[in-house]
This record gives sequence, C-alpha cells and structure tokens, in this order.
Amino acid sequence: MSRRMKRLMAEELKGRVEDHDSCVVVGVGPLTVENANELRNELRDQGVAFTVVKNSVARHALADVGWDGVGELLSGSSALAYGEGGALAASKILVGWEKKVPDAIAIQGGLLEGKVLDTLAVRQLATIPDKPVLYSMLAAAVAAPVTQVATLVGDILAGVARAVGAVAEKQGGGEEE
Repeated sequence: MSRRMKRLMAEELKGRVEDHDSCVVVGVGPLTVENANELRNELRDQGVAFTVVKNSVARHALADVGWDGVGELLSGSSALAYGEGGALAASKILVGWEKKVPDAIAIQGGLLEGKVLDTLAVRQLATIPDKPVLYSMLAAAVAAPVTQVATLVGDILAGVARAVGAVAEKQGGGEEE
C-alpha cells in the first residue's frame, strides 16, 4: 500500500474519531457476514461506529488526535468502536458479543475520557447500568428517606391526634358526671 494511500486512510480515521473522547479496541477474528452485520447494526442503534483498522495507519491517526495510548492496544486484526454512544454503550455490546462469539471478538482495551483502559476495565465498564437506570436508582435513593420521614411524621401526628382525642374524651366524660 502506498504512503499516500496510508496517509489518506489515517486522515479519514482521524476525522471520524477526533470529536470523541472514548472508544473500545477489539481484536477481530472470523465473523460471518450475518454476525458482522448484526454487530454493526446493534452498535449503530446505540450511536457507536465500528471500524476495522490497519494498525500502523490507526496508530498515526490516533496519535494525531491525542489517543497515543490506544495505539499500543492495537495488535493483530483490530477494530475501533467509537461514537456518540461512547465507551459505555460499546463495552456493553462488545462484551456481550465476546461471550457470544469468543473466537471472533476479543476486547483489547479502550479509552474513556482520555484515560487508557485495559481489558478488565472495559469489561467492568460494561457492568455499569445505563443512565436511565442510574437516574431511577438515584431517585429511589433520594425518595426513600423522604418517604420514611413522611411516614414517621404521619405516625407522630396520628399519635398526637389519638392522645388529644383521648384527653378530650376524658375531659368530656368528666364534665357529664
């Protein structure tokens, strides 16, 4: 492949990734066309692009956008998953695919907000719940103490009301005699 062609490929890859701050690096093996299309569609639905790269070309492009450490993760036949969905969405999907077709997908590492991640960190990232789930967990955590306080205040007021009622009944009962 000519230097000019490699330079053009590097510029194209650089243009694709420069607006993002995260990616997942995957070793790719033999995938059926059906599996490859299914994987790309699943990633695309989450706003993630999947690009098989030539390692030497990718190292230059990634270094140009400040992703130097990611170039070190590239070995063998490699692909990058990047995009608006970010490393969280990509890691969830790719870790699932790694289990589904272990001979074809192997997590090699990634990048999250400028920090290089090893394979284990990417797999751990995949276990983090999505934003909507995290929001609902946070809302439940905030609401639980408020609910407990409201129940406690309600119980106290009910107790006070019963006590006032008992006193009123006792006083009222004493006046009739």
